Amino acid sequence: MLTGDSLETARAVAAQVGIPGNVCTAEQLRADHVRSLDGLGVVAGVLPEDKYRVVQALQQAGHVVGMTGDGVNDAPALKQAEVGIAVANATDVAKAAASLVLTQPGLADILAAIQTSRRI
Repeated sequence: MLTGDSLETARAVAAQVGIPGNVCTAEQLRADHVRSLDGLGVVAGVLPEDKYRVVQALQQAGHVVGMTGDGVNDAPALKQAEVGIAVANATDVAKAAASLVLTQPGLADILAAIQTSRRI
């Protein structure tokens, strides 16, 4: 999970939704205090450019990356990710950068959309 929220808030949300792994700040990533993304579950205090860099780093490590976003600042990372998903209330820029646009509020339709696309 990449979030602009504080470390404490990010840790609490991750615990509530069951995201495992270590938690760090984007500042720690930028300062290269976190040497590997392996085992990392949450990055807090993220800036738009951090999102793009993390997506690229995960791809370079061999991962397939999905990214959700709603704003202009999310567009570069949405475009870079293998699966860029713009939420229903996203800006036109985010929707244009995404490979998938949700039409209903919330994230519940992501699983069905990916399953349908895999069948196609």
